[in-house]
Amino acid sequence: MFRGLGPLVCVLLVAGACTLAGPAAGNPSSSPATPSATGTRIPVASGLASAPHAIVGPVRAWYLVPDGLSKDAVHVAVTFPDGDPSPGTPRVRLRSNGRVVALERSRDIPASWQAELPLDGVIPGDQRLEVIVRLQTGRDEVVGQRDFKASFPEYVVWTLDFEGDAASDETLANTAAIADGQSVPMTVMWNPRVWTTTDVAPVRADAMLAWTKGRAAASDEIALHLHAWTDFVRAAGVTPRTAPNWAGRSDGYDVPLTAFDESETKRLLDLALRLMNDHGMAKPTSFRAGGLFANAANLRAVAAAGFTADTSGAPAGTFGKLPLPWTLAKDAQPYRPSATDANASGDLPLLEVPNIAGNTYGYTSFSIQTTVRDDLAMLAPQGQVASARRTLTLVSHPGTIDATERTAIETLFRAFLPLRYDADAGPLRFVTLAQLTQAMK
Repeated sequence: MFRGLGPLVCVLLVAGACTLAGPAAGNPSSSPATPSATGTRIPVASGLASAPHAIVGPVRAWYLVPDGLSKDAVHVAVTFPDGDPSPGTPRVRLRSNGRVVALERSRDIPASWQAELPLDGVIPGDQRLEVIVRLQTGRDEVVGQRDFKASFPEYVVWTLDFEGDAASDETLANTAAIADGQSVPMTVMWNPRVWTTTDVAPVRADAMLAWTKGRAAASDEIALHLHAWTDFVRAAGVTPRTAPNWAGRSDGYDVPLTAFDESETKRLLDLALRLMNDHGMAKPTSFRAGGLFANAANLRAVAAAGFTADTSGAPAGTFGKLPLPWTLAKDAQPYRPSATDANASGDLPLLEVPNIAGNTYGYTSFSIQTTVRDDLAMLAPQGQVASARRTLTLVSHPGTIDATERTAIETLFRAFLPLRYDADAGPLRFVTLAQLTQAMK
């Protein structure tokens, strides 16, 4: 790619003159190499007699600071219609941190040059990339530029709990229509209690299973959700409870998982995972306890069972008749919990993802406006970059999404449109819990 170094450059190499002249500097001395922000030195050829005409192709308006899920980089395409810019060693420079990447000639289109400009280590904010060439005077000249925004990512996770009872074809169809119509991935939290009870007809359990496997084939995540139904608890070889409870029922559905110790929780998880495997389901990596009740003993069992994410956490408050075991803030963010205190950061090999974005059950397109306002208030305003990563986790249920709740959820998701990264409008990404866990690595 590079032409041979001329005599003048060789002399300068001996003299040790390696200074890079900026686009506005008047330094006439030539530099034999251009330092990049990472310390890599890009050899510079003899230089061009004059600045060439450069056509810089379009770039996205929004890019994300790389996370464990994606390594965002700016793809730069530049056309030099007037001739070969090789003597000027065409490069791309990110103005905010001075990082320099060489432009490489396209093999198929001689006048076209390409580069991938990494964004790792970039401070979020307005960015400018510059196409630069070296002139024979030794000056680096800016011959083209593009502006964009680089932001920390913001995540929205849509979780859907099967409760262990029957879900109709209608509500399942509504759930799928929302996901497909709004391009929102789902974390479908399967409940294997349907296989330990006579309350759910086998034909209905089969239909729910087929729907769930279909969503897995469409790249949605299948996770695990447990309620302490007495028939399921008994099937696991654990003594059933009907108290304490949050709703006054007698079937165990409303008994918190915190009523069970670590060894009992392990037996409940073992049965659930065995049933899922027996029915051709992959082992899940994400978990939620019924009613959002979980403590350190429960989480130790969840982590020991091989789960990498738990989403039982919630802001401090009450659920039904019972106080939640959580003391988290209203905008609590994912953390690694302590093995002795689920509310504190620690060293459990588990990502705790609190539910702070609301529960859509029973909402209409009008009543959900409060949720819309609260959720948007926790994100960067439209058009502004996010200065830190943020996660909003939302709860729904495939068994309750009738036409009214469907409209409410669609109303909420449409409110996120001006912020969505896949629309090149902002830094917000819809992800599954498994994807979030990968991003947080």
